[in-house]
Amino acid sequence: MNQTVTINIGGIVFHIEIDAYEELKNYLNKIKSYFNDSQEREEIMADIESRIAELFNQKISDVSQVILMKDVDEVIEVMGKPEQYLTEDDVEGEDNSESQKNTYQSTSGKKFFRNPDERVLGGVCSGIAAYFGFDTIWMRLFFVMTTLFMVFGPAIYIILWIVIPEAKTSSDKLQMKGEPINVDNIGKKVEEEAEKVNEKLKNLDSNKIGRVLERFFIGLGNVLKTIFNAFSKVLGVALLVLGLFLGVWFLIGLFDDSVILSYTSSGISVIEAGDFFELIFSSQDKFTIFLVGIIVVIAIPIIGLVLSGLKILFKVNTNTGVGISLAILWFVGVFTVATLVLATASEHKSNEKITQVDSINGKLDTYVLKASEESLPGEVMFEVDDYTIALEGNLFYSNEIELTIEQSDNDSIELIMVNRANGKTNKDAMNRAKNIKYTYNVQDSVITFNNYWSSLKEFRLRGQSVKLILKVPVGKTILLDESLREIIYDIDNVTNTWDKDMLNNKWVMLKDGLTCLGCENKDVDNVMELDSIMNL
Repeated sequence: MNQTVTINIGGIVFHIEIDAYEELKNYLNKIKSYFNDSQEREEIMADIESRIAELFNQKISDVSQVILMKDVDEVIEVMGKPEQYLTEDDVEGEDNSESQKNTYQSTSGKKFFRNPDERVLGGVCSGIAAYFGFDTIWMRLFFVMTTLFMVFGPAIYIILWIVIPEAKTSSDKLQMKGEPINVDNIGKKVEEEAEKVNEKLKNLDSNKIGRVLERFFIGLGNVLKTIFNAFSKVLGVALLVLGLFLGVWFLIGLFDDSVILSYTSSGISVIEAGDFFELIFSSQDKFTIFLVGIIVVIAIPIIGLVLSGLKILFKVNTNTGVGISLAILWFVGVFTVATLVLATASEHKSNEKITQVDSINGKLDTYVLKASEESLPGEVMFEVDDYTIALEGNLFYSNEIELTIEQSDNDSIELIMVNRANGKTNKDAMNRAKNIKYTYNVQDSVITFNNYWSSLKEFRLRGQSVKLILKVPVGKTILLDESLREIIYDIDNVTNTWDKDMLNNKWVMLKDGLTCLGCENKDVDNVMELDSIMNL
């Protein structure tokens, strides 16, 4: 068990073994004595300690919280010992070339910084030039050209000014140029900066315009930073609130045994989730897999909203692996849902129909056509425009019905019922069409059509529909009741009257088609034909 002490170096607190502390203390004392003759010794030492603190931070992990002797040795090797930078005049007889061979050169890789030493405004151009290693004048020329010819130069410059940090320490300035960050280079850099400061003080009045512009853009940059920070906070709050709201809504829907499916004419329709999907998917297993996929596809974006809000507001950092895992899981969910949707769509590729022809007593001259006004049995689970699906027991009901009227080829009134359905195969589609149940009622001169058909839930929703074609002989009159509004479709007539406008009127079937009795603007030839028929 080794004894440790607590030290503060570069403004950061570390726990360090006593032996390692003594080694570090001796090392720093040697460096301090090395720079005894320099007026910038304190600043040099501050930069060196900041660099050492940065290297120590890289050594700290969840496993190791204490700086060990080997850590100090590695840092010294990176920074270099003072005697390695002594010239032959300082140490007589020392082989300087051999010493330089043993020097460990370390860089942390180049980083983007704004260069405050060669700036005109914010140091953006000189910073970029230092990073890529070319003359600053080319970057400045680029911004001048974009300002003159493409206008967006200032906007890019201000954005880069805000985004790119300034190289404040000697370590930053060395890293900006990709130079080794060691004792010798830090010392040289600090002394160079001191000389530049003295030079600037001598020429203080020679660049008043530049300093005014610098202050203006610094102030503008601070204002833009403030606005950006405020906007980011608002965005963070919005993301967090939205994520939490959607999360609560999602959890309620997940743990409840019902799900909101649609808005209907009577309000929000709420039914058992299993009942709905049982009409869509051909097996319980497919429904279960689809449900899991939907949960993943919805839940992961909600988690992303919450994490984004926390990161913006509270600087909460998440492991990169967590983000990658969630992204992969979301794509798996999307793929699963898409696969099941395509598989279900394949069960609609075949279409078949069953036709049934019923004869109706045609001895009367006038017939009244009506539609049942009763609501669909059971509970409405889906309603879009005029299309409705309802459930009751092991049956489902639909109002997907069309009624049209055509001229009969004989003296009989006939009702042709055409049941259509889709399926994976022709046989499958035919079986579904056969199992559509539709009824109507004839009482004296009144023919009442049901406004819905039914089928067993086991046949699922596969594009089932019913089309009714009423064949009316020439000379017969029909009255279209208002209740037919939702089921009549594309009834041909000699005046090209819209379906809805044909209601509440009597229509007689002539050789040329249906003609309105009592309507205005009747065709003259058809009136003459009507009179001749009525006189028979």
